[in-house]
Amino acid sequence: MKRAPVLLAVVALLGAVGLALAAGGAGAVPFEGGFAQMDVEPDDVSMAVAVQPDGDAQWTVEYRIRLGTDEEERAFEQLRADVENDTEAYTTRFRDRMASTAATAESATGRNMTVSNATVTAERRELPQAYGVLTYRFEWTNFATVDGDRLRVGDAVDGLFLDGSSSLIVSWPDGYRLGETTPEPSEVREGSVVWNGPVDFSAGQPRIAVAPAGPLSGVPTAGLVALFAVLVVAGTTAYRRRNAGDDGGEGVVATDTAVGSETAGSETAASDGTAASGESGLGGDGDADTSGESDDEADAAPTVDSDLLSNEEQVLRLIESQGGRMKQKQVAEELDWTAAKTSQVVTGLRDEGDLDGFRLGRENVLSLPEFEPDGDASDEDAESEVGDDAGGSDADGGDGNDAAGSD
Repeated sequence: MKRAPVLLAVVALLGAVGLALAAGGAGAVPFEGGFAQMDVEPDDVSMAVAVQPDGDAQWTVEYRIRLGTDEEERAFEQLRADVENDTEAYTTRFRDRMASTAATAESATGRNMTVSNATVTAERRELPQAYGVLTYRFEWTNFATVDGDRLRVGDAVDGLFLDGSSSLIVSWPDGYRLGETTPEPSEVREGSVVWNGPVDFSAGQPRIAVAPAGPLSGVPTAGLVALFAVLVVAGTTAYRRRNAGDDGGEGVVATDTAVGSETAGSETAASDGTAASGESGLGGDGDADTSGESDDEADAAPTVDSDLLSNEEQVLRLIESQGGRMKQKQVAEELDWTAAKTSQVVTGLRDEGDLDGFRLGRENVLSLPEFEPDGDASDEDAESEVGDDAGGSDADGGDGNDAAGSD
C-alpha cells in the first residue's frame, strides 16, 4: 500500500484529533483508542505522562510514521515545513480537542482541570530506521488526585483504549515510590510504569498510587492495617508467655507448700497446749503491733510497675518501702500474687542472701539483710530466727534437759 499520497492528510488529522479520545471521556464512557477516523494509522503512538507532586501532569504525545520510501521522505519534509510555518494552527486544534477531553474528565472526577501550554514539533529521527515524528506537549492541571502525601493517577483517563501500536507511560516525581497499580503493567521501570497495547482498560482502570519513599512507602492501607494487626498479636503473645513464665512451677510449689503447711499445722497443734500462754504473750502483742503497722504502711506502699521490674526486684523494692521488714503474707497481697508464687520468689532471694526471714508466731516475716530493728524487738527476732533455723532445736533442747534431770 502506498502511504506517501495520504501522509500529509494523516498527520494533519492527528493534530485535529489529538489523542482520538471519545467526547464521552473519563468516567462517562471509555476513551476510544486507535485512529479509526484516519485513512492510514501511524506505526507507533507513545503517550508519556509525567505526574508532578501537586497533581499536575506534563503530557508528551508522539506520533511516529516510518519513512520507507523517497516519496514518504519528501511528504514528511513538506509537513515539517507546514508545522514550522503555521504552528499555531496545529497547536490550537490539538489543544481544543484535549480541552474537551479534560472537561469531560473534570465532570467525572469533580476536580477543576485545564489544558495549557500546548506545543508541536515535527522532526526526522533514526530509530534506527527513519521515522517522521510529530510531537505534541501540553500541561494538564489536577490530572492526578493528591491524597495527603500520596498521588493517585488514572481516574482522568478511565477506560482508555490502547490499540496495538500505542503505549502509555506514566512516571512520578523523584523521591516517590510505586505503591499500587492496576492492571498489571507491561513493564515496571525506575520511576515509571508502561502499558503496551492492545489494552482495553475497564472501568476503574488504569490506576496508580505512589508515595514519598520511606520505611512504609509503597505499602497499601490494607497492608498497613494487616501489619498493625500482626504486631498487636505478637505483642499480646509475648506478654502472655512472659506472664506464664512468671507463674511457672506454681503447681509444684503449691503442692509442696500444702504438704508443708499440714505438717507445720500438726506440729503447731501439738505444741499449742504447752506453749499457748508464752506464745500468746509474745506473739499476741507482736502480732497486734505488727498488724497495726502493716495497715498504716500498706496505705503508703508505692505502686510497683511490674512491666519494668523483675519479680525479685518487686519484692525487694516493696520491703524497702516498708522500712526493711514485712510479712510475707502482706507481700503477696500487695503484689497480688499467689502464696505459692510469693514463696518461690522469696526462697530464691533467701538462697542468694538478698533477703532474711523468720517466723513470728504463725507468720513468716521477711527483712532486708541490713535491717536493724530498735530495742528489744531485735532480741526477740533474733531468738525467733535462731529457733527457726535450728529446725526443731526446741525439741532437741527439751530432750537434753530431761536427760540432765534424769542423771
